[in-house]
Parts: sequence; C-alpha cells; structure tokens
Amino acid sequence: MIEWRSEENCNKVEAAWETLSESGKTEARKAASKAMQLLVNRQRTEKELRDRLVEREFSSEAIEAALVYVSSFGYLDDRRYAEVYLHSMHEKKSRTLIKKELAEKGVSPALIDQAFEQVPDNEDAVVFSLLCKKAGMPHRLDEKELRRTVAYLGRRGFSAAVIWRQIRRFQDGE
Repeated sequence: MIEWRSEENCNKVEAAWETLSESGKTEARKAASKAMQLLVNRQRTEKELRDRLVEREFSSEAIEAALVYVSSFGYLDDRRYAEVYLHSMHEKKSRTLIKKELAEKGVSPALIDQAFEQVPDNEDAVVFSLLCKKAGMPHRLDEKELRRTVAYLGRRGFSAAVIWRQIRRFQDGE
C-alpha cells in the first residue's frame, strides 16, 4: 500500500533538507525536479534514479534529499517496481533471468523474493506458450527450426531441461 505524504514522510523530507545549506537546497530542488521528470515516463528503482542523478552531476547530499522527497510521494518504491516488472515479464522470461535483471536494477533480494511469492512457478507452461508462439501449431521441427527455437528460449533464460521437455511435448502434438 502506498502511503502518500504521511506526517512521518514529511518529517523525513524536512530532516533531509534541514542539513543542507541554501545553495544545497537550491541544488536539491533541481535534483528533485529532475527526479520527478525522470519518473514521469516510467517507474525506476532507487538505484536507477540515483545513477541518473549522478550522471547529471548533482552532489550526493542533493541526490539523497531528492530521493527522500520523491519517495515521500510514493513515486519511488522498489517493492512495487519488482512486482510490476515481474507481472509484465513472467510470461516472457525465466524466473532466473527476471531475478538477475531486477538485481542489476538495484532491487534487494528480499524484495525480489517477496514479489515472486505472489506469482506461481509455471515455467513449463510459459516455455510451451512461447514455443507455440514462435513455431506455430505443434509439429516436428526441422534442424534449423529446432536450433533457432532452442536459442530463442535460451536467451530468455530458461533451463535446457525445461526447454527440451517442452520441445518433446510440442513435437508429440500435445
């Protein structure tokens, strides 16, 4: 649940901004404005947003204040990011690949595990669905088709055991 601008969140923002000098507050306002602009187009993790603000050469104090500010509105939430990302990718990529990508985006392992608790493990069904999408109706795959299909599914992070099990099922016409 998102907690929008609670008293506790406002106190965190005030505490973060109190430590800044006047020039630091000006820079923090600019960093917060840039952070809001970056969040308009798509959700980002805290690490992604921090990296983008570092690229813009804001000071670390201004970045911290900006992150606290946008978090206070509920715009920056790694847990929600992990859930949304998982929901959009769980029928396209393996659980292993999704976990790796979320970790690279800076989501903590605990938050990743929480997100995965909500989604059943159905990699066999996902692989078969992708196989049908890629190869069409179940049929015997020729060598070229088989190589391409295995590579396609492998790039999505599925294990060889799952891929071959579903290819056998596909070729048997199930």
